Amino acid sequence: MIHFSYPKPQKRGLSTILGVLLMVGILFTTVIPLYLYINSVNNYYDRAVVNAKIADQERSMEDLDIYVFGHNETSTSIDVAIINRAPLTITVTRIWVIRSDLQKILIFTAENVSSLPLHLIASDQLTIGDLDIAPILGDADKDYFNIEVTTARGNVFPSETNPLHHNGGWVPGENPPWVEVMVRSDWDYDSYRIEVFNVEEPSQSHVREIDHIHGDYFTIIPIYNAGVYNVTAWNTHHGYRVGSKEVIVENTPFGAVALAYFTDIK
Repeated sequence: MIHFSYPKPQKRGLSTILGVLLMVGILFTTVIPLYLYINSVNNYYDRAVVNAKIADQERSMEDLDIYVFGHNETSTSIDVAIINRAPLTITVTRIWVIRSDLQKILIFTAENVSSLPLHLIASDQLTIGDLDIAPILGDADKDYFNIEVTTARGNVFPSETNPLHHNGGWVPGENPPWVEVMVRSDWDYDSYRIEVFNVEEPSQSHVREIDHIHGDYFTIIPIYNAGVYNVTAWNTHHGYRVGSKEVIVENTPFGAVALAYFTDIK
């Protein structure tokens, strides 16, 4: 009788397979997730760096012209005209009114002004009106105020009329002679032409035109010297004269300035 013998299975080969499977398991459960996590962190960091650079660039591009003036000749309220000179949208979040001796400060935010935050597209101009600063008034000798506007990107822009003095009315700071013109309009978009000439010397004339105004229109027109000036406002889009008035530009210790207000109602 012939007997056949068969080799016994080698445990070493089975161990090798199990070892490979174990290594693959460790690779998929630890190394690969760790690699994916590190890669995700690197991507997040790269995005954060790019976003920070974009934010810095946009912050450096912001450019606002701020003009502050009395709501009217005797009011304790101020109007803040804001013109966006930048090629991007700017959001105004706060308006600061700071007495020059730093003893009194009033801050306007979304909590006490419904028009804040204010979003201004490129080349847009809007006026935040009737901001009452009576709570920090009371001493004509000290009531000189610096007004500043803060944006969402962290920039601060001061008013061109700082320091604004209240002595029963409003007087802007030391500046060249000019005429401030305000057209209060309830048109959504419109165009205006402002003509200013010296009554005694008509050759001293100045013209300012601007298109696509949203709501109120405010502008400052420099003039040569103090005197009596005729100011005329035209609605050029609809082709009619809004109004005309004479103003007296007087020399004061704070500069020579006059204010002309017009109302343009549909």
